[in-house]
Amino acid sequence: MRRLANRVLIVPNYVYDARRFMSSSSAARSADDRERLAAHITMDYHRIEKGMALPAPRAGFGQDVIERLLVHIPQYEAAYGADATTEVARNALTEYQAFNRANGVVNTKLDAFLSGRPATNGEGGTVELTREQLFPFSDDQALSFVRSRRSVRQFTGETIPNEVIEEAVRLAQRAPSVCNRQAARVYVANQRDRMDQALKFQNGNRGFGDRLGAVFVITADMRAFTTLGERNQAWVDGGIFAMSLAMSLHSLKLGACMLNWSVPARHDKRARAALGIDDNQAIITMLGAGYPVEDVRIAESPRRQLDSVLHWL
Repeated sequence: MRRLANRVLIVPNYVYDARRFMSSSSAARSADDRERLAAHITMDYHRIEKGMALPAPRAGFGQDVIERLLVHIPQYEAAYGADATTEVARNALTEYQAFNRANGVVNTKLDAFLSGRPATNGEGGTVELTREQLFPFSDDQALSFVRSRRSVRQFTGETIPNEVIEEAVRLAQRAPSVCNRQAARVYVANQRDRMDQALKFQNGNRGFGDRLGAVFVITADMRAFTTLGERNQAWVDGGIFAMSLAMSLHSLKLGACMLNWSVPARHDKRARAALGIDDNQAIITMLGAGYPVEDVRIAESPRRQLDSVLHWL
């Protein structure tokens, strides 16, 4: 009976996801709000950055990208004002312009655009690093850190302070995302009543949820996505960010445990209504974190044999 009921419910659950993707992303609508337009600008300035980061960039590359940026940046600034999105874009364009000039390529439209308001020489474009700067740690340090991450379920109950949570999220933002659009968002509770409210929607925290020091709800803003091919990208980018957050918490000597969010549509609706999470956010997972007790017992969780995971093409 359960399998039959699931067959009946699969389609409406997929429709629930599809409806929210269509109404949130710009795959089937115009980029008519701040987040959707910012996604298009970010996607295009990052194309410029990626081109500049190639071993041998071609002078004058990406003219179609430049044309879009020269439309979208003024459109965005007229509606919402200049902010980090457009400043980073302007800085990337300034580096691109200098590279092209050095190689005998002049774009008069771009020159006129940038002369109207020069870039701030802040973030954006490319940066050169030595190999030592790229890997500023010993082999032993790196291997020990990665191998030591474990899922923890025994905590002291001590609250994780706001500033520690902020540092963990700041570190997690190093996670890669499609075209640097950084769709991941984090809703956090570190007060007992708020944590309990969130945890009642998740049934995998029994026996330890009451000892957590913070609860994180990781989401992805579907307004960051622009094509039908990105219909599942929220779960990819959100999942990568969630793992980055777990590693960031580990680096701060906090224990963490992923709290699965594989729920039917009706449950998802109730949770986002109770927690104040917008419909344009895809809830990826919850994550519980806290200060571990002195002697921690963990699930051993042996890993699969390598040959069952690794397949050579």
